[in-house]
Amino acid sequence: MEQKTIRLGDPSFREIRHGNYIYADKTQYIHKMLKISKCCFLSRPRRFGKTLLLDTIDSLFQGERTLFDGLWIDKNGYQFEKHPVLNFNMAYDEISTKDDLIARIKRNLRKHARQEGIQLTPDDSIREMFDDLLQGIYEKFGVGAVILVDEYDAPVTRHISDLALALANRDVLHDFYQSMKANIKHIHFAFVTGITRFAMTSLDSGPNNFTDISLMSKFSGICGFTIKEFNKLFKNRFTKTLKILKKAEDIEQNADVAKLKATILDWYDGYNWLGPQHVLNPYSILNFFTENRLRTYWPLTGKSLYISQLAQERPLDFMSPKLESYLSQEIRISDLENIEPASILFHSGYLTIDRRIHVQNEEAFILRTPNREVKLHYKSYIFMQIFNKTLSNFQNFARDITVAILEKKSKQISDKLHDLLSGITFRQHLASEQHYHSLFHAAFAAAGIEVMSETAGSKGQADMAMFLDSKIRVVLELKYRKGSDTGGGNENEHAAKSLVATLDEAEKSIRDKDYAGPFRMAAKEIICMALAVYHRDQVAVRFVDSHVSKNPPDS
Repeated sequence: MEQKTIRLGDPSFREIRHGNYIYADKTQYIHKMLKISKCCFLSRPRRFGKTLLLDTIDSLFQGERTLFDGLWIDKNGYQFEKHPVLNFNMAYDEISTKDDLIARIKRNLRKHARQEGIQLTPDDSIREMFDDLLQGIYEKFGVGAVILVDEYDAPVTRHISDLALALANRDVLHDFYQSMKANIKHIHFAFVTGITRFAMTSLDSGPNNFTDISLMSKFSGICGFTIKEFNKLFKNRFTKTLKILKKAEDIEQNADVAKLKATILDWYDGYNWLGPQHVLNPYSILNFFTENRLRTYWPLTGKSLYISQLAQERPLDFMSPKLESYLSQEIRISDLENIEPASILFHSGYLTIDRRIHVQNEEAFILRTPNREVKLHYKSYIFMQIFNKTLSNFQNFARDITVAILEKKSKQISDKLHDLLSGITFRQHLASEQHYHSLFHAAFAAAGIEVMSETAGSKGQADMAMFLDSKIRVVLELKYRKGSDTGGGNENEHAAKSLVATLDEAEKSIRDKDYAGPFRMAAKEIICMALAVYHRDQVAVRFVDSHVSKNPPDS
């Protein structure tokens, strides 16, 4: 078999076919879609090939038959009838109001109208313009249009922290898709893709609903590499890659090709959308065979703004996802006003379906992380989203924080925690002790420290208990004091006094309520730490010996 070239980046279907690059033939899935419904919706994580799939459908309906030579759909008698194709990518930049979104969609509609020679009225609504475009195309060409929408949910997810704007944008999208439903007889085929389901009310309400193929078994391999595709496409690369990994000592010296395949699957396989087999991450596989290195690829591809914003608001929900059963509606439907972390993590690719079960006669799913790549990087990824930090920031924090606690370096600890808080945007700071408690719990957990919140004793409950090893316990009491934005020459002095007073309050709780008590029998050493936060990011630390009145100095 000829060894084809790997093309990284985002090549079009035309570039791949003209350049003889590696391509997993997905045309059989496209043919199934055309048979099953006139309007289809697909949800998949970023970098899984949704855009390439749309581009393939575009070429199909442009009648570019030569691009499909040797592919399944060409071998099975497809007629390659041409249809006008209307492409919409909803990942518009600089959308700060719903009017911005309306203007961008209208601009796209006018562009397609010019290309097809259709006259539109500029002052009409989106719905009126779309109606005129679809009807005009049908009357002019005698065939229905093909509509392809990429990143349909971007106007909603990119503004998830501004619920009013997200909902307003969703209403705009609702009008856009309602026009498609109203003109179904003028449409030959419509395909909409995205990551989340936050905007699904724009699609799944009213007549002529879109058919959601996301969790249909027959479409489980529509994006990514199946095992069969993996073995076929990379057949001529396994032996060479094995030699390179052995030379770099990244795999056992006695490993064979079978062991190499098992290792690759352990790293990059495991995604399941209720199909007969798992799917490998295409982005990671292509990069792996380019670099010939077993390392993290996909989790480092970019920042998910909606995860970042949600994780800053609810850090513990995202740092410690519960891998228990979730009822099917919780991963099939995302309520924009009450987002479930499990749902967003599933649709974004950080959780996948392990198996389907039934709980009290309701369909439910057991969710898990898909593979080693995600497991290794998940906590650091969420850490970076919460605190707006880089991977090196995370690595430095994880490396230094435990040592600083063990050595009771209060200044070093307070500086590191201050740096974390300074990375959070103004909008995401919430003036509550519970919020900062959650942020620090998430930070310590991301660093690999076992953390328990609100550990109960006979006289009260400490905010956190940390297990540094089997014999060392850290009892932490956090107090928060709200500041102001008025500024002024004495603000620093006031902040310092406030931090000291807040530390005194935290220390008093540690002593009076004997927070160290529950750990004295089992722990070789107990470290009591008072932590004070003033305003948004001013932090101070004091180590407390519950048996001795004199303490190490404040940070």
